[in-house]
Amino acid sequence: MNLRKLLSILIISVMLFSMSQVFAQQSTIGQPPVEDIKVRIDESGTAHVTHYVKGNSVAPVQAELIKNNVTDLSVTDKNGISVQYSTINNLKKEAVLIFPAQRNITLIKYDLPQVVSLNNGVWKWNYYTPTDTTFTDFYFPKGVDMIWANDRPVYLGEQGLRQHGDGMTLEYIINEPVISQNIQWTDKNFIVGIRTLSDVGQYAFDQSIKSYAFDINKANTHVIVVMPQELLWGPYEVKLNGNGTLYTVFHNNGTHVWIGMTPPKTGTIQLTGTTAISEFPLFIPLVIGISAVITLQFRNRLNFN
Repeated sequence: MNLRKLLSILIISVMLFSMSQVFAQQSTIGQPPVEDIKVRIDESGTAHVTHYVKGNSVAPVQAELIKNNVTDLSVTDKNGISVQYSTINNLKKEAVLIFPAQRNITLIKYDLPQVVSLNNGVWKWNYYTPTDTTFTDFYFPKGVDMIWANDRPVYLGEQGLRQHGDGMTLEYIINEPVISQNIQWTDKNFIVGIRTLSDVGQYAFDQSIKSYAFDINKANTHVIVVMPQELLWGPYEVKLNGNGTLYTVFHNNGTHVWIGMTPPKTGTIQLTGTTAISEFPLFIPLVIGISAVITLQFRNRLNFN
């Protein structure tokens, strides 16, 4: 055993022996991490967390964990082999100190059992970002294609969500029920989808005032209207019992728009658009005609020049 290796063993031994005393005095030992955090939430509301911490061969790195009831903690290299580390626990945070090593990546894995709670069909988590983290990537259970973040709807499709900031109130519904309402106009049928845990009354479509309305019987419940644009074109005005209410158009797939809102009261929701179905045959030729006139004028001007 050479002198350099012997000194390394002695230094590590001293660090391990005195670690608890040092951590009792301060919790800022080590460099802040360069990392990615991925959070995978399962159907029971348990979050499976992985920190991908880039290596540091010069100084130890302290990575703060998501504060909660951490279980099944492991610290390994990318091949799953355990590496040397120590933990920090105090009232402010829980963290892992990774000792210097010649590694490209260190994986910190742990679970947060049932951190997302279920209440009346809605899964909810008041998530707080670790102070040393910039982004957190979330992945949700099968059957979740949209979420609410701080009461704002976000369409996911089959993708995850990258969160940036201090934290958020996260809400989602697994296999959210969709109420389909069939609207017949002349020789066409249009399906309006309403996604909500509230009961929905009969719809009323009034082409003459370009409006679509329905009743809900639960207050402070998220409501998503999936509106065919061919039936009712935006921008929209949304009212609850005749008064303006907050809403967000948060997704458009080319044929339908997703309109999200959380009405504070029960009653009638009315969406008013700018164009309704029977106006399209007149509207489209008008646009084509205007475009043709502009094109002709432009060509004449080029020829003149």
